[in-house]
Amino acid sequence: MTDILDLFPQYAEELKLLRKTAREFAQRNFSPELARELDKKEEFPWDLYRKAGELGLLAPSIPTEYNGGGFSTYLADIVVTEELIRAEPTLGTAIMSGPFSSHLLYFFGTEEQKKKYLPPVYKGETTFFGAYTEPEHGTDITQLNTIAERKGDKFIIRGMKTFITNAPTAKYGVLLAQTEPEKRHRGQTLFIIHTDWPGVTIRKLTGKMGQRSIPVGEIYLDNVEVPIDYVVGGEKGINQGFYWTLAYFNVSRIGPAAMAIGLMLSAFDKAFEYAKKRVQFGQQIINFQLIQEKLGRMAMLIEAARSLVYRAAYYVDDYIKFKIDPRAMAAITSAAKVFATDVANQVIDDAIQIHGGYGYFEEFDVERYWRDHRVTRIYEGTNEINLLTIVDALRRDAWKP
Repeated sequence: MTDILDLFPQYAEELKLLRKTAREFAQRNFSPELARELDKKEEFPWDLYRKAGELGLLAPSIPTEYNGGGFSTYLADIVVTEELIRAEPTLGTAIMSGPFSSHLLYFFGTEEQKKKYLPPVYKGETTFFGAYTEPEHGTDITQLNTIAERKGDKFIIRGMKTFITNAPTAKYGVLLAQTEPEKRHRGQTLFIIHTDWPGVTIRKLTGKMGQRSIPVGEIYLDNVEVPIDYVVGGEKGINQGFYWTLAYFNVSRIGPAAMAIGLMLSAFDKAFEYAKKRVQFGQQIINFQLIQEKLGRMAMLIEAARSLVYRAAYYVDDYIKFKIDPRAMAAITSAAKVFATDVANQVIDDAIQIHGGYGYFEEFDVERYWRDHRVTRIYEGTNEINLLTIVDALRRDAWKP
């Protein structure tokens, strides 16, 4: 059988070994019982996160000097994400969300910043956050209410960020603030922020529909003093925040797409096995043509989405070397994110339908997969915004399908 990794022969052998490592890790440590427990308690799987860090699974494409996996292609991140989430979506999504936004610091931070802040994250000692979203602006970050006012060799930051992944568990992360409000997006800067600093308050948000093991919170900043050394990229990073954030999003939005692939695969596995075991009218329901139609369509949609996501991930290697136009990259990753997360609706819904009434109960897990999936169409830019990103690239002749 053809393996999708065979489409990338220069990486296929090492990525297959990586997938085997991720699969064996999940087989040893994951269970539906643990996932259901943490889903109900809304708790992060710290033990699994640390174990994944020990194996280099938290950042496969980051160099080993920062405790990453040291793989030479961003495809490695997609392989691990897909494999862990396929094994158990609730646990896999939580683990792979732990280092959220740390790649931004890897791309744009000073060497001192990277050496200080990245290894503890990739060892699984702490999570990381990226604080961009605000209550009044949502996905639109062209102007922010969070203000960073310069006072000599430091900044005074005040404002609020919401829906921030890992805010309740992270020791630190990056935050986007307005340094020159009159310049709008041209006057924004990224800062490294510690959650235990004076003036920083974290409020955990609970009661989410799904992905309940991924901690989310609000960050309040009350005249927080931040020395200039904590500007991402140092002095040269001042007023570069908007541009660097968008450049990071061009890569990071592949994350929800890969999560959607893992979720679809997990739902398909459950539905396929159930169809072979479930007997009605004296025979396995997989013999019924209507069930076959659903399974065939599920497999088709998964394969199409998977191909698009892997293609987008493959382009990252050239993008971070400045070989691909940023608007073209934005269009490609937006297309992958929208398509994969949209078709996951159909695939997971069909999995529930194949289970019939049992699919509506937590014992059979597919209802949880639906809940865990739904937010992938919202974060990393809503699918509606990502479609506008595609059109922007088309209108500027930066990308064509």
